Amino acid sequence: MINEGRENRHFGIGLTALFCLFVLALSALAQSTTQDFPTPVTTNEIDGTINARDIGDSRLTTYFYTFNGTQGDLFINVNSQNFNGDIDVFTSDGLDPVTKIVMYADSSVNETGRVVYLRKPEKLILRVQGRTPGDDPATFRIKFAGSFLASTDTEREQPALPKVTAGNDTGIKVNSVGTIVEPAKKPEVAKASEEPAAEEKKAEVEKPAETREESVETERKKMEVVVTDNTKPETTPKKAPPRRTTRARRTPPKRTVTAKAAPPEKAPPKEKAADPLENVHLIIEFKDGKRIERKMSDVFRFSVDKGILTVISKDGTIGRYNILDIVRTTIE
Repeated sequence: MINEGRENRHFGIGLTALFCLFVLALSALAQSTTQDFPTPVTTNEIDGTINARDIGDSRLTTYFYTFNGTQGDLFINVNSQNFNGDIDVFTSDGLDPVTKIVMYADSSVNETGRVVYLRKPEKLILRVQGRTPGDDPATFRIKFAGSFLASTDTEREQPALPKVTAGNDTGIKVNSVGTIVEPAKKPEVAKASEEPAAEEKKAEVEKPAETREESVETERKKMEVVVTDNTKPETTPKKAPPRRTTRARRTPPKRTVTAKAAPPEKAPPKEKAADPLENVHLIIEFKDGKRIERKMSDVFRFSVDKGILTVISKDGTIGRYNILDIVRTTIE
C-alpha cells in the first residue's frame, strides 16, 4: 500500500510538471500583434523572440499582452539580448501611459527593472516593440512580482490575420513588405505559319492525275487569243497645232532711291566741374621769414608726427619740416 501511494504521488507530480510546461509553452508561443486582442498573461513570466527582417525593411515588430494589477507596488524585471526597442505599460481603459523602458542591444544580456505604484486595481496592457540590429534574432524575458495579478480573460481569441506569402496559385509574388514583384516574362515563340503557296503545292500533289489534266486544259482555253482583220481602217483625228501666245514683257521693278541718313552729331564734351579746393591754400610760415603756399587740390595729405610736419603732394613730392621752426600753419 505504501509503494502504491508513492507511485500515485510521483505520477501526480509528473502531471503537474507537464501541465506547467504546457502553459509556459503556450505563453511563449502566443504573441498577439493586435492591440484589440492582446495575449493574456497567465503566469508571472513572458518569453519572446523577434526574428530579423529582410534587408531594407525598416518596420518594427510589436507584441501586445494584457494582465491585471492590484493596489500596491508592481515590480517589472526585463532581460533582453540583441534587442533594440521599447517596453511600455498602458492602462486598458484610456491607454494612459504607466511606465516606459528603453532597451539597447549589446553583446551581453541587458537587465533592468521598474517599480510602479498602482493606487487602485487596474487592467494593464504591455507593449513590446523593437527589432534586432543584425541577422541574429532578439530575445526578451519579462518577470512580474508584487501587485501582479494574472489575466483571467483567456476566452477571447485573436482573429486569424491574412498572411503574406511569397507566391500563390496565380503566379503573383510578393516580398516581406507586401510589394508585388513582377515575374520575368517568357519570350513568346511565334508559330511559323505555312505559306499558302506550299499548301497549294501539297494539294496539287494529292490530286489525282485526271483532275490535274482537266485543269491544264481549262488553262489552255483561257490563254487562246482570237485575232480578227479590220476591213475599215481606223482614222484618228488630227490635232490642231497649238497657238502661239505672246509672252508678256517683264517690266523691271522700279528702284527707289533712299536718302542716306545723316551721321549723328557728336554731343559736345561736358565741362569738368570746378574743383572746390582750387581756391583753398595751405600756408606754412617759418621763423626765418620763409613761406610755403600750396593749393589744397595739389596736396594729398599732411600730418604731424613726433614734431615733424609732413606734406605729401599728389605729384609724389614729400616735404618734412620741424615744427619748432614754424610760426604758424593755416588753411585759407
